[in-house]
Amino acid sequence: MKQITRMVAALAGLLVGVAQAEMVSLVQVTDMRGETEVSVMTREEFAAVQKEIKEESAVFTAAAAEAKKEWDANKDNKLPFQGSRIKARSAKKIGADFTDRDKAEKKRSQIQDRASEKKLAEMDKAEKKAKGSKPKEEDVAKEEARTKAFDDAFAAISKKMGDKLGRPVPSFGFASTLEEPKKDEKKVEKKEEPKKDEKKAEKKDEKKAGH
Repeated sequence: MKQITRMVAALAGLLVGVAQAEMVSLVQVTDMRGETEVSVMTREEFAAVQKEIKEESAVFTAAAAEAKKEWDANKDNKLPFQGSRIKARSAKKIGADFTDRDKAEKKRSQIQDRASEKKLAEMDKAEKKAKGSKPKEEDVAKEEARTKAFDDAFAAISKKMGDKLGRPVPSFGFASTLEEPKKDEKKVEKKEEPKKDEKKAEKKDEKKAGH
């Protein structure tokens, strides 16, 4: 009986261990720009993200200070350094853990959809407001300058942190993806040049043949 009891207890412990290993959480990560994304993570994955964020938080203040010092030293910069709007990454669990990954993914999709709908509604509201009262060209130029200053501050802090950490800091921004098509366009232009030369050569041959 004792042996059977021990076997049952061992089996129960094994099942509990398996259940715990399969448990996943919904984790909301906020990047340095304030953009958020919800992911399904295991306990190990969440711990790894927390470790990264702890490393980033340790160098963030120094990186921001160095970036600000360089910005202030550049006389071409007319606006103040926009570093106050940039924060170190953070991560937090949302709700209770799941034992079924499919259910967790379904919940994640629902949260992301709601967030997207909210953002679209805010954009639509801002667009209607802009149509109702057209801003002056000076105001538009100032807003563009502030946006560029913020992007430059983000890029400078990110670079400083990357140098200190020896790795890039993950971000949900679109700056890098916007630059890629430009490179592709240049490649296409270079490929088209020989074709233009070939057409010119063909036209010359046709003229000679006509004479």
